[in-house]
Amino acid sequence: MRGRTEGERISNRLLIGAGLAMLILFVAPIFFYLVERNRSADVQNVGDAYGWVVRTLFEGTSPYKVRSQAGFLAYWTVRVAGVSVVAFTTGAIASRFVATVISRGAGMGTYKGSDHLLICGWSPKGSEIIRELRAKEVEDPRDIVILVDTETVPFEGDGIVFIRGNTSNDADLKRAGVERVSTVIVLADHTNASGDPDDLDARSLLTTLAVESINHDAYTCVEVVKSENRQHFERTRADELVVSAELTGALLAASARTHGLTEVIADLLTHPDGQELYRIPAPPELVNQTVRFALEQLKDVHESLLVGVFTDGHCQVNPPSETLIPPGADLLVVRERPIDFRY
Repeated sequence: MRGRTEGERISNRLLIGAGLAMLILFVAPIFFYLVERNRSADVQNVGDAYGWVVRTLFEGTSPYKVRSQAGFLAYWTVRVAGVSVVAFTTGAIASRFVATVISRGAGMGTYKGSDHLLICGWSPKGSEIIRELRAKEVEDPRDIVILVDTETVPFEGDGIVFIRGNTSNDADLKRAGVERVSTVIVLADHTNASGDPDDLDARSLLTTLAVESINHDAYTCVEVVKSENRQHFERTRADELVVSAELTGALLAASARTHGLTEVIADLLTHPDGQELYRIPAPPELVNQTVRFALEQLKDVHESLLVGVFTDGHCQVNPPSETLIPPGADLLVVRERPIDFRY
């Protein structure tokens, strides 16, 4: 913030200097007319004096023969003022441009786009999230805005915008475009001094409340560190809660019972190799058909495995064979690469 303020201060001073030089150029012809009108036949009125200033600036020398010492003073004043206008104006523009570039690099800018993905807070998981979103199999075209209170850019890349600020502050959230965002990921922020799980969840809870209060239409995915704190987040309007302790503990316990399960889960959730989970709209030929028919059709035609059916925002995993797929339903499938099933 300090660098931007100093840059604007310098720019304003240069603009004041340019304004004073312009004022001198406006007054100098009047002075030149008063001292030269009785000595030079070229200066008959104030208009001649202003013409003299214009020609002097463009030609670099006086177009009229100067007869008095005061006239020479006016001539050199005009020459200096003309150079000063150009120098001060150019310096002001350059200073403002440099200040803008510095402020953006320091995260003090404002994101002007829309329908982007906003990551609030930062941890090592942030790099993994961006890597998955930018995987060639996914090719998520949305800009990714990172809002975190750090001095350095946490992640650099095409389509990545860094905004420095407090994730629970309305003004900083608006600079990150939260009013126009499509999806928000709230990470347990490890950039602050305290790494206590309750403190991490408290900051995430404040961020979630701030985001939902500004844009309740944004789809929010929130990381919760302690399972005991889930109840607090459930009182918000967050769309999805990812409880780190529950997922890690459940996966380790399941892997102890079913050996090799960790590799399978990693294969389904990460790119670029192996099979992944995709949510796709049900193809028209599967609407009002049974799950048994959809299983065969998807496998035979698209080499895809039907895992579940989304209805009313919830997924029914491994539904009964005779379950009908309703209009507007989405399907959860496993396949190697994404495919657009909309015809």
